[in-house]
Amino acid sequence: MKHQTTRVAFVRAGVALLLLAGCAPAYAHDGTGTCPTDPSAEVVAARAALAKTPASLETRIRLADALLEDNCYDAAVHTLEDGQALHPGNATLTAKLRTTRSLVSEQSYFAGLEQAEVAARVSRNLLRCSRLGDLAACDEALKFRPDDAEVLIAKGDAQLKAGKPAEALQTYQRAKQVAPDNAKVGSQLAAAQTQRLAALATCRTGSDDAALAACQAALLRGADDEFAVQTRLAQIYQQRNQPSAALASYIAANALKRGDRNVALGIVTLTDGAGNRDAVAWAARGSALLTLQRGSEALTAFQHAQTLAPGMPELRAQFAQAHALAGKEEKIRVATQAGAPAGALVADNAASQAAVPARRYSNNAEPSRSN
Repeated sequence: MKHQTTRVAFVRAGVALLLLAGCAPAYAHDGTGTCPTDPSAEVVAARAALAKTPASLETRIRLADALLEDNCYDAAVHTLEDGQALHPGNATLTAKLRTTRSLVSEQSYFAGLEQAEVAARVSRNLLRCSRLGDLAACDEALKFRPDDAEVLIAKGDAQLKAGKPAEALQTYQRAKQVAPDNAKVGSQLAAAQTQRLAALATCRTGSDDAALAACQAALLRGADDEFAVQTRLAQIYQQRNQPSAALASYIAANALKRGDRNVALGIVTLTDGAGNRDAVAWAARGSALLTLQRGSEALTAFQHAQTLAPGMPELRAQFAQAHALAGKEEKIRVATQAGAPAGALVADNAASQAAVPARRYSNNAEPSRSN
């Protein structure tokens, strides 16, 4: 590191000496450089002063120095060049302009070195990505070339090779947006879809390690079957006695579509007796209890969630549903104790069910539960 720093210092000094000696290439400026959108107070003050006294050499040089501090190299050169018409042949101005131009050329020189280094790094990572299927190398290359179709296709191929068809689909779709006419993208999209369909078949029918891996590989965010895959993942995790993972998948499924009885039963089972529940778990439990028409318990769960996270989205609406359902349950309890006719109780209970959204999904059987 010490030798590298010393070498950079020598190069910088050499470039500066060459430029000061008059060997610098012709310089062209655009008047802005890399100026920040909000200039510093020093720049603002110096510009105001120069506007009042444009013939002041001292004020002009002060503005150029302030612009250099703001990394406005081109604007600094432009300011000094404008002063040459007012101070022709001034030695101080000429020397300052030469030094400022050398700084700009030096900056461009080292920017070129950096660009060359970045290009070499991207090339190495692209090679590792395409030849070795190194996903970390793919991601590293995309940091510098995020909209490069070649890099995106290489990453999709690596994901497909690694048995991640859902992720590959998303990568290829992004590549198609960048290069819609690329023939390889179309063929690879079809290959990824075929592999994902095969994974879905294994996911639906098995319960072993292969089925779990297939469900994980097939899970595609935003897909029409995301709810079904999340539910199946939860069931497999539950059968394998992995309650935390099962609960996470059930909660994800419930967030996609509320009102499924099997999902609700899974959430309630996994949160029964569980300590240290967070706000998300309490809210999911409340939602599940609403689906199961257990309003009083749902109200308690939502109260815990609200205490932990008062600003949680949709909590207020569900809280109101639970409150209404709990009130109807209380009326039924009181009426039962008073010996009310069974028909009235049934009608009141039917009205309470209207407070809960209609089911949109259902599975053939409830998932087996591990206590």
